Order: sequence, then C-alpha cells, then structure tokens
Amino acid sequence: MKGAYYSATGNNFLVVDSRNISLSEEEKRLLVLKYVGESDGAIFVESGFMDYFNRDGLRAAFCGNGARTYVHFIHEKENSGSVEFSSHAGVISGQVEDVVSVKMPPPRFLGSFEEEKYRGEILVVGVPHLVMEGSTEAIDWGALLPLRHLYDANVNIYSVIEAGNLRVRTFERGVERETGACGSGATSVAWVYSRKTGHNKVALQANGGLLTVTFRDGAAYLGGGVEKCSEELELQL
Repeated sequence: MKGAYYSATGNNFLVVDSRNISLSEEEKRLLVLKYVGESDGAIFVESGFMDYFNRDGLRAAFCGNGARTYVHFIHEKENSGSVEFSSHAGVISGQVEDVVSVKMPPPRFLGSFEEEKYRGEILVVGVPHLVMEGSTEAIDWGALLPLRHLYDANVNIYSVIEAGNLRVRTFERGVERETGACGSGATSVAWVYSRKTGHNKVALQANGGLLTVTFRDGAAYLGGGVEKCSEELELQL
C-alpha cells in the first residue's frame, strides 16, 4: 500500500491510502508504530471514511487538521474541490480553495474546571479539550500533565495578540507532547473566545502557522494550509 507524509500547519501526519484495501485495527496500529516516527499520527484514507490514529498507536475519534489533510488528499488524487466523508465523530465536509477548510463537529461545552491555580473550560470537538487563557511565552507542560491525565484531554493555552487574533499552544494526548498545531484545539479555543467577545472569525497563530476558525449558521469552520512533505512510499506490514 502507498503512503506519504503531510503537514497541516505544523501538524504532521502519515497518510495511508487505504481506499482499496481493508485493514484491521491491529494492522493499522502496527503501521502507525512502524512508520509514524516523530510525526503526530496517521490518517487512514478509506473510501468515504477517515480513520485516525495518534502516534501512540491508539485510535482517536477525530483530528481537525487530519480532516483537512484528508480533504487535501482526496482533492489531490481525485481532483475534487468539495469532499464529504464520515469519521468516528460524524460526517465531515470540506473544500479546497485558497486554504483547506472543513466543517467541524459541533463544539460541546461540558463546563468549567478549577484545579489549584489552573482554571478554564472543558469542551469536546470530536475529542476532549481543556482551554485556558494565560501566557503563551514559556509553558511548563510538565506541571500541566496532571490536568491532561485527570481529564484525559488535550490541553490548550491561548493569549490575545489583538482583538480576533490569538496565539495558541497545545499539548496533545496520544502524541504526549506539544504539537505544531491542533485543529480541534484551535476550534475549542476560538469557541471559548467567541463566546466571551462575540467575534465570529478568529485567527489563531500556532507554532506551525496560521489557522482560522469561522462561526456561521451555528457551525464552526476550520481553515489553514496543507502540504505534502515526501514522495509516496511503499508501506509494508
């Protein structure tokens, strides 16, 4: 089977073309552990379905930048400007224009949390996220690990650069480190910020580049760049 490495605004993935083959969960896990390496995870592009695994070899219900990469891949292979597919978080639609954008799973607000000196909001955008406003200059992720495990969630910290323009950093579960960007994390942060300020379009500067989240008609749309970073590889189990 064929695969290649892609980057979606600094979120790095192995993309496996499994449109015409059937792989078991165990076979996917083995491919992840063998080939993902220092990337963040693997996207299995099945016919009309995205199956996403983090670099630890475990399936995740969703990945926002992974969904954008799926759309880019189908556009690249099938010359389709608009793409609709299923995922473990529901049906996702996307399109390729100046950027690659997807309609995200509806953000679900689960409430606020307060643990010692940390406080913020808990959301699910396909996968769970903690969102906190604070300094994004020097973050001690080690001190935040208890929160990540207590809530079994990704941890996002954001600061305001100017109105509608944020800096965001994310520690992703399953990757177990800070990543270059996190699409569902950016959407969670934008939802919290929009709820506070009323901004319907939010620009988020991640380590790997710029993401945008736009809210319209009750839905959240995530946009940003995607690029192919390698030649196609022959993958072996």
